[in-house]
Amino acid sequence: MKRTYRIAEISFGRPHWDAAYEFDFAGDHYEVQRFSANFSVDAVVRLIETLRNQVDAFALTSLPPVIKLDQKSYVHRQYLEIMATPSPVPLCDGTGLREIANINSLVKHIESGVIQPERGTFFPTAVLCTELEEYIRHRYRKSVYIGDAYSLLGLPWMIQPFPGLMTLSKLALNVANIKDMKRNTPLAQTKMQKISRSSLAAQVENVQYVFCDLPMLLLFDQATDFVRGKDLVIWSAHPAMEEEAKKYSPRSIINLFPENYRVHPYMNYSVLDAMLRLSHKRTAALSIEEWEQLITEDVEIRQVARKYVMTRNSSTQTKISQGFNAVRNKVFSQPEPDFAFVIHALSHNDFMHVPGLGVLKHMPKTWNDPFDRMAAKAPPFVYGHIKHIISESNGKEINGIIYALPATPKVLKNSDPEVIYRKIESICYDAANRGAKMIGLGAYTKIVGDQGITINQNSPIPVTTGNSLSASATLWALADVVQKMRLLKQDPNTGYVDGMAMVIGATGSIGKVSAKLLSMIFKRLCLVAPRLNRLEELRQEIQQMSPNCEVTITTDANELAADADVLVTATSAFDHKIVDVMRLKPGAVVCDCSRPLDFDIEDAKQRPDVLIIESGEVVLPGPVEMNFDMGLPGNTVYACLAETALLTLEGQYEPFTMGRDIEWHKVKQIYQMAKRHGVKLAAIQGHTGIITDKEIELTRELALSKRKK
Repeated sequence: MKRTYRIAEISFGRPHWDAAYEFDFAGDHYEVQRFSANFSVDAVVRLIETLRNQVDAFALTSLPPVIKLDQKSYVHRQYLEIMATPSPVPLCDGTGLREIANINSLVKHIESGVIQPERGTFFPTAVLCTELEEYIRHRYRKSVYIGDAYSLLGLPWMIQPFPGLMTLSKLALNVANIKDMKRNTPLAQTKMQKISRSSLAAQVENVQYVFCDLPMLLLFDQATDFVRGKDLVIWSAHPAMEEEAKKYSPRSIINLFPENYRVHPYMNYSVLDAMLRLSHKRTAALSIEEWEQLITEDVEIRQVARKYVMTRNSSTQTKISQGFNAVRNKVFSQPEPDFAFVIHALSHNDFMHVPGLGVLKHMPKTWNDPFDRMAAKAPPFVYGHIKHIISESNGKEINGIIYALPATPKVLKNSDPEVIYRKIESICYDAANRGAKMIGLGAYTKIVGDQGITINQNSPIPVTTGNSLSASATLWALADVVQKMRLLKQDPNTGYVDGMAMVIGATGSIGKVSAKLLSMIFKRLCLVAPRLNRLEELRQEIQQMSPNCEVTITTDANELAADADVLVTATSAFDHKIVDVMRLKPGAVVCDCSRPLDFDIEDAKQRPDVLIIESGEVVLPGPVEMNFDMGLPGNTVYACLAETALLTLEGQYEPFTMGRDIEWHKVKQIYQMAKRHGVKLAAIQGHTGIITDKEIELTRELALSKRKK
């Protein structure tokens, strides 16, 4: 059945082209009435209050955009006043949609040769189209010219990118955000500005392209000599405005607005935003990731656009959401989180830790997989909070918020990475709105796709996988246990341990850095992973850094398992055994870093002469309180969570650990950071709980007895 939607288009700008128009899209009919507010916030608010029960959506045009420079958002006060107006129907301003569509169109125009940036591009107001300016600047740096000093400050300078440009941009934005939009324009009113008009036009004489959307261009009034004879690149559609722009004598007009959505000559991104939301029945503001999925079909262009769009503009109500969350935290006595962390169910049994789901233990096992798949369709949620982490070094106190994905590793492994990306990215935005300054990824969330790189690019706050401290804590725990076992000797001449270390999952992030560090300690090292070519590359790399270590490689751990004195497992092989426990050497120490674990309690029972420990978990400093169950005893936490907390204590908000390759010096750096702030290695864990010194001694005696036979 054909539906009819009514959209009120409210322009914050001038009332030149108020009109009513209609169009059809995707089987539905849309009626649009345009109103103008002539730069009056009160007028916009009155229109919203008057029409909010008569229309299905508002399309707000000519608003000052949210601009992000150097990880700081610049939001015009009038924008916030307008977007904070209560409305039962969506307030749509095209944020996110505009940036993605513009980059998509620009890439296509450059590939087709319609736009050739090397011939010179001029941005009269680059801060209003940062994604376009940045994309071109990164590829054609010497061909980019910027006029923001003139358009925002009235200074007759056309500048090229230089080291101090960011500072100048911030100054311009701070000045512009204080003034009313109407007072910012029209330009060229003072004598100085009128004199500078001819100067600016002369400076752009050899530039071929001018990037400036029509509404902004018309605000220049007569100060548009820089357009004459140029190719004008715009991204809105309105016949009357285009006719007005032709009076400035451009050589041609190139419109980046996507052809497939030009369903009416008056179409713009705010109306398109409203139309698409209504068409897809989405009343809430779409995230940048959701807009990307909706309008970008070309995967390659999507990958390119992410770099310039995903962290560019905050969502429409980011600042409002942050204020709301601050109030909510105070009302519910919940401290604003300093960091966030993402976990997920490591197995079906973990769902039983969730309040109200204990009944699952009575469910037939044949129902487990269907339940897990169904649970994974649920959205992420706040699982709990961790409070009162206090540094022993500087006394700084921080708090964290824990999010959960209701999905097991098996479900995550079989899911489309893009789906998981979107879920985690939604967590990142929610955490940022609540006040978190960085976020960590736990268990399989750090493995999916490209191991955190894409998620970090799309997140408004830095992301870390926590693998540096995970690797450090693994070797920390391993060294502690090996010393207590007293079965290996150190060569007094070389300092090397006379034995063999095996790393299973050696080409993964934790496995690779563990292998590199173990090559500096053990005389022999065995690397195990599924792909022989990647193993060979790693062997060559290790031999260069540790020429005195004998390195062997294999794709089957069982071949050399009987020779290994120490095993580190760091795999994601939750659906099959990586090594036969019965092949292990008596007295071997196994450090299982995998989540879920590679070895189970039955393996431990079969080989009481082999010490199987879980990777080194840690205890955070301070009277820590946690109101959630991580499946660990007391206040013990995973090292990857601790890395996120440590970086927050340090004030080092950056994607510290990312991708497959962990830098070994970062492992050392995070270890020193842990020591400085008071992070302690937790009691060594096995499958039946804490492993005591007495149990280690018993394992040693059993191993020596078996070796004598």
